[in-house]
Amino acid sequence: MSSSHGKDSSFLGGRIPPEIESLSKNLKDVDQEMFRRILKAVVSALEGKDCRDVMKAIAEGSTIPQERLSHIIAGMYRVLSEAIRIPTSSLKQEAFKEDLRELRIPEDFITDFSSVVFGNRRAAIEAGTSQSDPHLPTIEDCKWRVDVAISTSSLARALQPSVLMQIKLSDGTFHRFEVPVTKFQELRYNVALILKEMNDLEKRSILKIQD
Repeated sequence: MSSSHGKDSSFLGGRIPPEIESLSKNLKDVDQEMFRRILKAVVSALEGKDCRDVMKAIAEGSTIPQERLSHIIAGMYRVLSEAIRIPTSSLKQEAFKEDLRELRIPEDFITDFSSVVFGNRRAAIEAGTSQSDPHLPTIEDCKWRVDVAISTSSLARALQPSVLMQIKLSDGTFHRFEVPVTKFQELRYNVALILKEMNDLEKRSILKIQD
């Protein structure tokens, strides 16, 4: 890669997925018309559409062996899904193209990949992938107060303060729990520690996507 775009800034990170690494070999002798048919189907799949009939038609109308065609589809899907995860403010178009050149992808195919990643289909793909990605409910609201137990069966807990918390999740459920002050301090410390470690990781050049 050029001096302005080192390997550390590849949209694939430090390790190239095997299905992408073998993509250029599997694309050998594939003409652009067939490539675009497959690309269109892969894009539709990323948008969350049912593409089984389209994929079946491509397989039946192609002379490409079934196993090789599967590798091509998997590689193209991985290229696009990895690139779409990176905001266009961080991943520049020429840098993306240069990464694909390093992978020995034919120039005409690189142009088609780029038109998807940086074109008007991007928003629909982002929406489709966000729906299919596994995720947990997020916190919508959190209320808390400090309480002191006056009457309790345990003398060790008598007159000891605790933090009562209630959280509302994005799925509409409520969770209430009690946290001793000592455990709350541990939670506060560990959250601060994780934030510091995340900040340290972001400062490492290997994780930066440079212009």
